[in-house]
Amino acid sequence: MAVPDYRLMFHILESERSILSRTDQKAFTLLSILGVFMAFFIVYYRHLVFNNFIVVLIPIYFLAAFLTIFNLFRTIMPRFSRKETRDDDEDHQRDPTFFGGIRKFSTSADYHAYMELIGADEERTARLISRQIHALAIINWNKNLHLRRGMYFFITAIGTELLMILSLFIKMGLDSIAD
Repeated sequence: MAVPDYRLMFHILESERSILSRTDQKAFTLLSILGVFMAFFIVYYRHLVFNNFIVVLIPIYFLAAFLTIFNLFRTIMPRFSRKETRDDDEDHQRDPTFFGGIRKFSTSADYHAYMELIGADEERTARLISRQIHALAIINWNKNLHLRRGMYFFITAIGTELLMILSLFIKMGLDSIAD
């Protein structure tokens, strides 16, 4: 029996895994940067001169910061409907490629026997790999959607914070000129 050529499927699978990892790294990086900027905000908050401009910017800043955190957490821990990846075949009930399916096997010998059974059938093996690629693609799509939203809110939060700082320095400059 000839060994099937799964190189293309494995290449796509590795690409999806790589995207998954990079998306998580971007989300953690944005959360860290937002944390630093929020610490700066705490430091200079007491120096702000409250005028109409600042009073409008502060709620925008906090809303954007909250929505950034929410979307970046949704990037790190995505939620999606199980029906998006649901197949009706028997193999999907005990999917041996994800930890949720692997834990359904009582022993490693049961898992090994099931993998040998699937490995002997080229069609089942191809379906299994295709299902894993499809599931990762759905996860990646959801992660990237929330990362993109988080980035928009991040830019809004940082922009409003920089506007508040700019207004503070303009006020300080005008006060020093007046003296």
